[in-house]
Amino acid sequence: MLLLLLAVPSLALGQPAAEPTGAPAAGATPAAPAAKQGAAAPARGAALPPDSWAGQLEMLSRWVEERGAAGECAERCYALDRLRITGAVGEGPLQFELSGGVLADGPVAVPLFGPPEHVRIEAVLDDGRPASRREAAPISFEEGHYYLWTAARRFVLRGTLSLEGDLTLLVAGPLNSFEADVTGGTVAEGARLSGLSEATLHFSPDGGAAAESAGPTVFQLSRAVRVGREIGFEYRLVMRSGSDLGVVRLPLAFGEKVLDVAGASGFRIEGSELVLPTSGRSAEMKITGTLPKVGAFSPDPRSAYEWWLFESDAEHRLTVKGDARQVDAAESPIPRTQATSRLLLVQRGQRVEVNVEPLAGVEVLAAVVREHRRTLVLTERGDLVADDSLSYENNGIDYLTYAPGGRPIYLATDAKAQRIMHQGAEAEEVLVPLQTGSHMIQVQSLAQASVRPLGGSMELPMPSYPLTASQLRLTVGLPERVLPLALLGGDRPVWFADTGDAVAVVIGFVAAWIAVRPGAATSRGRRRALRALGGLVMAGLWFVAPATFVALLVGIATAAAAWLVGRLFRGTSRAVAMVVLLGVGGLALLIGLFAVSAGRYQGERWDYAENAASAPSSARTLKDDDQAKGGGSLAPGGAVLEGVTPVALGLPSYARNLHVSRELVTRDRAFRPVLVYTTSAALVPLALLWLAGVAVLLNAHRAALTELYRRAATRLARRPEDGHDVDRRGGGGRSHGSGRPAAEPQGPLG
Repeated sequence: MLLLLLAVPSLALGQPAAEPTGAPAAGATPAAPAAKQGAAAPARGAALPPDSWAGQLEMLSRWVEERGAAGECAERCYALDRLRITGAVGEGPLQFELSGGVLADGPVAVPLFGPPEHVRIEAVLDDGRPASRREAAPISFEEGHYYLWTAARRFVLRGTLSLEGDLTLLVAGPLNSFEADVTGGTVAEGARLSGLSEATLHFSPDGGAAAESAGPTVFQLSRAVRVGREIGFEYRLVMRSGSDLGVVRLPLAFGEKVLDVAGASGFRIEGSELVLPTSGRSAEMKITGTLPKVGAFSPDPRSAYEWWLFESDAEHRLTVKGDARQVDAAESPIPRTQATSRLLLVQRGQRVEVNVEPLAGVEVLAAVVREHRRTLVLTERGDLVADDSLSYENNGIDYLTYAPGGRPIYLATDAKAQRIMHQGAEAEEVLVPLQTGSHMIQVQSLAQASVRPLGGSMELPMPSYPLTASQLRLTVGLPERVLPLALLGGDRPVWFADTGDAVAVVIGFVAAWIAVRPGAATSRGRRRALRALGGLVMAGLWFVAPATFVALLVGIATAAAAWLVGRLFRGTSRAVAMVVLLGVGGLALLIGLFAVSAGRYQGERWDYAENAASAPSSARTLKDDDQAKGGGSLAPGGAVLEGVTPVALGLPSYARNLHVSRELVTRDRAFRPVLVYTTSAALVPLALLWLAGVAVLLNAHRAALTELYRRAATRLARRPEDGHDVDRRGGGGRSHGSGRPAAEPQGPLG
């Protein structure tokens, strides 16, 4: 039809058109205008008559364009029919022949093989052209594989490929069929395969028919070695063959002790081989067990390559050496269990050497004592009664060896009495059962201490146990006759005097310096010595009788204020100021006495009141519980019975106490407190010296005190009538312009 359409215009162009009637005769000259008229193209976009030759050409061009647009391909514009590989495995390049076709009208990228870093391709494309015009195929690589750029509807790609490394070939596909006619080896997946897409083929140079007769066609073995408290292994074996597998023997070349085989109907050990009976043409098994040690490993002779996964726990470190290649552990066919796993691809003829280095264990706190409170009371007879309360956190210890620092008499866990048990008859440590979690322990013990008549130092007994104590607080209660000077051994030493005592001593010295005023005839040196003596007397008074110290201090301050008021005011104002001053002084005295009493009660009696209130209550609770159980009885005379549940002992009373604490106490950093003390007998000479100082001060102020006493006696002995007579005798004076009488003469105290 196309030739016909092209011939019609040619005929029209070659012969002149019929002339209309009445036209002159045709000739060469008249034909030219007709040709020019026919050759003149119509304007672009103008409608052409469909029966004209120009209209028919336009219709034909439109049909060709529409057909070309319909032939474009959007996805999978190629088809791969068959791949055939021949040659000797492991002895040089292999020959391949790949047939396929392009489904689109233009050139497309046809994916071939990979990976490019291990496969080298040289090929010639047969696309139907004569052999003299064939050239090297346009091949390049992208995204892990080679591709062919061609537009041939039918092509055959022939060439050679060289495998490097692990003898694997990635077929991108989709490929309809695969054939391998190779010598000197086999393809692990099979020589005849179909429907391949993104498939990996493994070439095994295992000797061809000899290898096929020696075992299955596909023999894939993956191994995992895990090092922990013991060395375990896990093997995964995949076998396929064209005939029945029968009985498979796996050599135990590394001393494996097989514990279980999953996927087999049964197994047995014959010498150094594992015998695995199978049925059918394929089998998949999981073999687990233990290894005596690690060392040099190599793959099975039937495997072209093997995956080896090595893992170790936190207490061991593995060192892997050899000529095998390490790959990403995520590709392991065996699931990983440790973050330190290593995956190696070991080919036939390669070996790896593994060394294990055990790491030194670090001691951790399986149990810890959060807080340890110990109250130690010294009685008048020298007995030491201790009460310990421990709050602990346990995560795995069953018993605690606790040395109480004395004879244990009571043990309780979470306010529940426990029997006191020892490891042996002569052992001093008490076995305290520990529970998991947070709990409380209470232990009471008795010990003896010797108190020297004049004082000295005493190392206080402390308990010992293998746990770490975050904080240990010690309260020491002392009788009346023992006076503490210092308590050493804690984070900070505790002294008999603190900052408040120092302030009181300074105030006492200042008050004494103001109040001590001997006669005018006293020399300056003696005056200073007396004032210093007065300061010492006031300081001693603060420690002996704080209430008297406060009263004397308020009296001195009131007297000084009264002297100042007498200088500044006269008449009624002075009287009113005196009354206000006396009221303020009395109020200050009451406040000072209350502060001293409250401070001493809180500092010395607080712990005793708490212990005295809590100990009998716990004792009563435990006693009722023991009576309900039928235990906890005491023998006549107060003797302690063995083999019964004990009862708590109330702590003795004490006159004064000291507090000391220590952070982070261990056996290496033990807490050994030392008490430095004196006795009331040793203070008798100091008391006599203090009284002598008071006597010296009174003697120095004897004249002033006598004059003060005389004036007070004169004022008290004066009668009211005598006062009126004096006023009458003094009334003779004349008054001044203001009408007031003359000023009265000053009396002795004026």
